[in-house]
Amino acid sequence: MKRVRAAHPERSSADTRQKMLEVAEREFARRGYDGAHLQRIASQVGVQKTALYYYFPSKASLYEAVLLGMLDAFDRCVRDALERPEPPAARMERLLDALNDLLAERPHYPKMLIRLFVDPPPLRSERIAPLVEGIVQRVLRFYREGVDAGDFVKQSARHTFQSVLGAITFHYASNGFGAGVIGVDDLFTRAAVAWRRKEARSLLLRATLRRAGES
Repeated sequence: MKRVRAAHPERSSADTRQKMLEVAEREFARRGYDGAHLQRIASQVGVQKTALYYYFPSKASLYEAVLLGMLDAFDRCVRDALERPEPPAARMERLLDALNDLLAERPHYPKMLIRLFVDPPPLRSERIAPLVEGIVQRVLRFYREGVDAGDFVKQSARHTFQSVLGAITFHYASNGFGAGVIGVDDLFTRAAVAWRRKEARSLLLRATLRRAGES
């Protein structure tokens, strides 16, 4: 009889922790920090509530871990798009497409961002702020370099960042309202995501790229 190998303890532990983060991400996105309950998260993972405390000593530490995972994904997305030996226009297009695809692939991220901006939790973390500032400053620096090179419209880099982030984030956070506005049943189907990527890219590039002959 063929023996079945037992799961490696370290791998099992890592899988359990990852499952906790995935369920917590969904819970925080739907209910916010105050509305999320550890017991509900534990039940959905299939463990006792005390097991959560083995990995995360508090609700705040679990939320911090979820935010760090999201911000790390954004940081990788921005770095991959901008740190390339390509003209600014090509990197801008790559950035817009990458942000669109990230939020489409991780449908809880848009709601997490909206909740984080509108109703920030009572979370004091020395790790969150530097990550956010690093992402923002990297994009602002890129836009200003594009303006200096004559490729981008000379306008506020900060307002441009706000407009781009808002346009991409709100669309995927709007759920049924957004689907109704553009006339689809689901914002997250492959066809709807591709359509949004194309339209958002066209709109935002027109707003940022300097046209030939423009002073």
